[in-house]
Amino acid sequence: MTTKKTDICDVCSPCGLTANYLTCLKKYGKPPIKKAYDVSTYHAGTCDVCGEKTSVTESRNFFYPDFNLILKKIKV
Repeated sequence: MTTKKTDICDVCSPCGLTANYLTCLKKYGKPPIKKAYDVSTYHAGTCDVCGEKTSVTESRNFFYPDFNLILKKIKV
C-alpha cells in the first residue's frame, strides 16, 4: 500500500511523531532535530493512519513525513 501526501490529512500525535522520526532516519540517518511544529491546531476526529478517534491535526505539522513507513507495520 503506497500513499500520497494528499491521502493522509488528519493525523494523531503518536502517528505523526513516529512517521516523522522514521522519515528522518531514512532520509538523513539520524533522528529529527524538531519533532513537530511548535504551534499546531488539533480537533476531534479520526486519524487517517491508525483509525483511532482522538485529537488530530494536519500532516503538515509533522513536516509531511512518509506515512508508508508505519502503514506497513500496522497494516491499515
